[in-house]
Amino acid sequence: MTMLAEVLPVDEMNELALQTRVKGGGNLEDESEMTPRYREVLIQTMLIAADLEVMTLPLDLDAMQFAPSIGDRIAVASALQDEMGHAQVMFRMLEEFGFDSYEQVFERDPAKFKTFYMLEWGIKDPIHMAMSHLIGDQAGYITTCDLEENCSFGPYSRSLRKVNFEEQFHVKRGEYCVRLYMQRGPEIRQRVQEALDFWFPLGAEWFGATDDVKSRMDQLHYRIRGSSNDQLRQIWLSRVVPFCEQVGLKVPAHFDRAKGIYVFDYELPILLNEETGKWDYRKVTWKEKLAQWKKGGPLKIPGLSRIQSEIWGGELW
Repeated sequence: MTMLAEVLPVDEMNELALQTRVKGGGNLEDESEMTPRYREVLIQTMLIAADLEVMTLPLDLDAMQFAPSIGDRIAVASALQDEMGHAQVMFRMLEEFGFDSYEQVFERDPAKFKTFYMLEWGIKDPIHMAMSHLIGDQAGYITTCDLEENCSFGPYSRSLRKVNFEEQFHVKRGEYCVRLYMQRGPEIRQRVQEALDFWFPLGAEWFGATDDVKSRMDQLHYRIRGSSNDQLRQIWLSRVVPFCEQVGLKVPAHFDRAKGIYVFDYELPILLNEETGKWDYRKVTWKEKLAQWKKGGPLKIPGLSRIQSEIWGGELW
């Protein structure tokens, strides 16, 4: 009988052994245990996470400046401090893989940052800030909880315990503020509804393309993540939709009792009209949607450029 080791090259044997290990529930603790392919998938996952955390600073800056009270300003500042701490955790971990944190944040071309479309739009007012916490931080929290619970690289999984504790606070603040605003009369309730109309499809997009068109599944293959895009999106819907319905907001999604899942009242993907800030609910191709994501929102380049120019100073307070 021919031995497997006599048939497969060493690299393929190592890859097979690693895949068997992670699929069996085993974790890695050091770079020396990784294959080149696993290492690349892990690095890309952590780099995206780090870039997303950095992008929250220009996203929320205006929200801190127009906060209606000192308490609100402190709450936003606290959330931002959390996010920058999360970015530091990610970039410090990337340093173990040969990355220079200063170079990554302050010298890299802003167009090269791997941020999400939802974070590339500015916060208009305190109501939009609350909605971004409710919709956006919930999406981020679900994503990082999945990584903490399932990631096969132990150091990364453990680093997310504190991150998720703090992200939960951001979500709770969003829920608290939305409940409060919904009690302040019809005019304010209408503004909250308009904010939801803008943010809800952005939150739905956070998880990426639907599973039927997603071609690369390496994160699941290596157990970097434990759930697919649609599975994570379903968790998000199961939390956001009931809350919104409870407080009296109309959501373009509902629970389908026959299917036993939450479904959208429109078909993904759709495009945001960047001139009007309104969504066109006519379904488009994923090629068109990816083109909009690649182009990026209006805040990405100027926001990241401002971070790199270090001109914040007294404008923060």
